[in-house]
Amino acid sequence: MRKISIFFALIFAAQVMWAASVTPAANIPTYWASADGKSGKELWSAISAQTNVGFSTLSYNGLWTAYKKTDVYPAGHEKAGKIWDMYGECTFTYGSDQCGSYSGVCDCYNREHSIPKSWFGGSTSGIGCDIFHLVPTDGKINSTRSNDEFGEVAGAKDYYGNGTGAAGTWSTDKKTIASEAGEVIQGSGHVFEPKDEYKGDFARGYMGTIIKWQLANMTTSNNFFTGEYTPSGNFGFTKKAVVLMMKWHREDPVSQKEIDRNNGIQETQGNRNPFIDYPYLAEYIWGEHAGETVDMDLLMPSTDPDFVPGVSDGSRTYVPPTPKVMYGVSWSVNGEVLQVDSFGEQTPIMALPQTPVSCSTESNTFMGWATAPIDGTTDDVPMPMYVQLKDFPAVTADVTYYAVFAKQEAGGSTPATYTYDAEHQEGWANTGANKGSYWLLDEGKTLVSPAIDLAGLESITVKMRTYGGTQYDMLEVREESGVLTSIEATAGSTPTEYTWNNNLYIAGTSTLTFLCSNGASNKGIGVVSVVINATGTGSSYSRYITSCQSGAEVELVPTEEATTRKILVGGQLYIIHNNQLFTIQGQKVK
Repeated sequence: MRKISIFFALIFAAQVMWAASVTPAANIPTYWASADGKSGKELWSAISAQTNVGFSTLSYNGLWTAYKKTDVYPAGHEKAGKIWDMYGECTFTYGSDQCGSYSGVCDCYNREHSIPKSWFGGSTSGIGCDIFHLVPTDGKINSTRSNDEFGEVAGAKDYYGNGTGAAGTWSTDKKTIASEAGEVIQGSGHVFEPKDEYKGDFARGYMGTIIKWQLANMTTSNNFFTGEYTPSGNFGFTKKAVVLMMKWHREDPVSQKEIDRNNGIQETQGNRNPFIDYPYLAEYIWGEHAGETVDMDLLMPSTDPDFVPGVSDGSRTYVPPTPKVMYGVSWSVNGEVLQVDSFGEQTPIMALPQTPVSCSTESNTFMGWATAPIDGTTDDVPMPMYVQLKDFPAVTADVTYYAVFAKQEAGGSTPATYTYDAEHQEGWANTGANKGSYWLLDEGKTLVSPAIDLAGLESITVKMRTYGGTQYDMLEVREESGVLTSIEATAGSTPTEYTWNNNLYIAGTSTLTFLCSNGASNKGIGVVSVVINATGTGSSYSRYITSCQSGAEVELVPTEEATTRKILVGGQLYIIHNNQLFTIQGQKVK
């Protein structure tokens, strides 16, 4: 999990020498000032030249030592001082858990070329030991990835059960702003997908590496690099790579981990990654501003006090996504708390609680919730009435719900059975059912029953199967106030009986509608028969009362959980929980 911090001070080793005695922690804008006012190839060349300022190559063995400054968990983290492995969730001790040999996951960590070294000739010097793209990872997972490209795979994403991204084939098509409008870029082949929280890290590692080295031989052995560092050559990336790298760069913004790692790289290797210091520069090379002139005053460095790690995109014109509201929800009737929960969404909050407390001996049976109060007593059922929890509407900030109570009285309806099959169709209607060996309900088509006294409704039995295909479809049973139940017609050619036993209070006389709703096969349901059993034992009710209550008063209280971090963006206080942005607000619904 990303550690989000509001402390932006960056600490650098005093012995590191920089051109013109510039200390980037204090003056990043001066360090990258040569990019200002440039575009295209000139912009690329200016940034590339600066990545060589202060650079001193590490030896391949020197990476082991460098990782102590670049890739260990910080103080305060539960894994403080341990190696930060971006492929798995293992806990490695610095130094003593270096590979060596291994047979399984979490045996040891090694030096992973996130850009496989076979793509540039196999050297472990120069680009082959540039820590921009060499990270410590689990040895076994590294070996399994081999020289696969990064990509997005279909299917499961918990490779080895260690939180890693799966190896597999490309999933869906991708599009890019940097290519011609409407052009579709499709990935193919076997790829490896890292965890979502590190995708941007790897993308910026790739960007920083190729802008420094600009190797011409990174071309035909894979589908990622062109070896041509011009606008027409996508500045080193194939179009597919532009799509993927910019997607990951945008979806996973620069984190505090990357900022700390960049500082560690400066201490050990002497240079810095421009796309961590100024994330939005990537948009002027591969993204939506490609070819435009950079005004560095419009860009925000990751050292700026207003830069929010894990949230900001590096543009001073950046507008955070519309924040959600984090609430604590307290449900009460007549001052008695029924239920307390925490939810992250403003709309919907949740369904209403099912059984509030009666406030009167005259109204000892809870009937459900209505959206309007009842003054005094009446025999008219308030509509709509919501009884089952799963069928309640979501509560929003502008609706009040009233608990409806009633006094139960003797009575009932006349027992009756309503059958629909090949021999019994009188009184039934359909909107497109086709007769064969059974009645076929196409998707969206309905069967409608005769009028039924719903007070005595006890059960509905349907004999049906899917029609064509091998997947399921859903049959919804509806009456005027909404869906009573949904029944799944599972795959198979043999009809099966499904019985739903009524556990709702339903008032009045109405028809029942059987609708073939959206399922998986989209080919319809073969209905052999429908039997509706109304026993006549349903009770009647009178004296519906809500006037003795204040309704369902919903108290929305801001909730800050232990994992939440407060942040300040442009003077506005926000919280981030599980990488989602929230405002801290309270609201009361009456």
